Amino acid sequence: MTKASIYYDTRRANKDGSFPLRIMIAKNGKRASMVLGINLLPEQWENGTVVKHKDAKLLNTVISGKLAQVNKAIIQLDLTGKLAGKSAKEALDLIRETFDPEIAEKKAEEERLKQAELNNLAGFFQEFIGTKDKEGTKKLYQDTYNKLEAFCVASGRQFSDISFDDVTPQFLRDFEQFCLTTQKQNTASRHLRDIRAVMNAAVDEERTKNYPFRKFKIKQGQSRDKSYTAKELRDLFTFNCYPGGEQEAVDIFKLMFCLIGINNLDLVTLTGIKRGRIEYPRSKTDKPYSIKVEPEALEIINKYKGKTHLLNILERVPNYKTYYNRLGKTLRKVGLTRVDGKTSTGKAILPDVCLSAARTSWATIAQAELGIGRETIAAALGHHTVDVTTTYLRTDWRKKVDEANREVLDWVFYEKRKKRTRT
Repeated sequence: MTKASIYYDTRRANKDGSFPLRIMIAKNGKRASMVLGINLLPEQWENGTVVKHKDAKLLNTVISGKLAQVNKAIIQLDLTGKLAGKSAKEALDLIRETFDPEIAEKKAEEERLKQAELNNLAGFFQEFIGTKDKEGTKKLYQDTYNKLEAFCVASGRQFSDISFDDVTPQFLRDFEQFCLTTQKQNTASRHLRDIRAVMNAAVDEERTKNYPFRKFKIKQGQSRDKSYTAKELRDLFTFNCYPGGEQEAVDIFKLMFCLIGINNLDLVTLTGIKRGRIEYPRSKTDKPYSIKVEPEALEIINKYKGKTHLLNILERVPNYKTYYNRLGKTLRKVGLTRVDGKTSTGKAILPDVCLSAARTSWATIAQAELGIGRETIAAALGHHTVDVTTTYLRTDWRKKVDEANREVLDWVFYEKRKKRTRT
């Protein structure tokens, strides 16, 4: 039950000795009040009535009217069930909104701002980026955020004004075309997949019901073949390189190949060899991974051996990304003849090579040239889905991977091929 009454508040006097009148709301044993804007001296308030005041009649009329207004609001709110479960303070706020247009408008504006914030794509996008643990992942999403911001500016809008509801199939098509003016389809599609991930999260958190990807399909661009044949790799690995940077580029690429296309970050953070193997959690999946270190790999490891890590890369170059960028550029020049410090002639052995080709080439050679089974290749690449919860199964697949890697290395380095049963 919600009740209203007039309360003469004598807790703190005004400078002239008067005290304010308030309307008191009582609900479930709790109270809340609001001032009426009427101040009276103690002798001017008697038994709930204004007395001995020059405007006593008018003030009593005003007080009765306000109290009636509040009681009417209570009845209306009770009938609609809006007071159910509300505290005295919440009930008072609702009552004031019913008869005070200014308060109601302020409340409505606050609600609009709150909904606008909840429905804001840019704000939620940044929240989403903040949930990612890996810096590389954050950077990719931030790249998409920046692209969206540039798209909005180019189309005469502010990204901060875009709501989830604005992300329509047409919005996505326009964004895709904007990306394609400076980027390839694969990059544009990656941006769109990032937006889809953000929209999925917004739907899951009930920020929006809008999901434009039901009517918009993300195109899949044609990826460039990054793999090389055994012969092409032999040409690279046996080339008489210039000493220094060029030889190191070939050595590190060769080592990555010997380690079944190990990830750049994983390679520089390896700490040692245990029982003839390198064992580490893959940076991309955090899953444990183990590779037998073959003699060809060990020779290169010893050449670039580090003090705190397996290799000395981080001891020489603080930023491993800068190191790999330089390594890739050098690798693409192997085979050219240097004329002077600025120009070269001839033809590079693998002019389009990138470091990730060590992984794709290993898999392609294993399957296409040696007939190694897909499941074994999947296990070697860390993609295996077969139950490996028992030690027996883990050991069994590890043995298969070790044998497959040895076979690939024998074929690439020595052109030795053996008959084998497909697995």
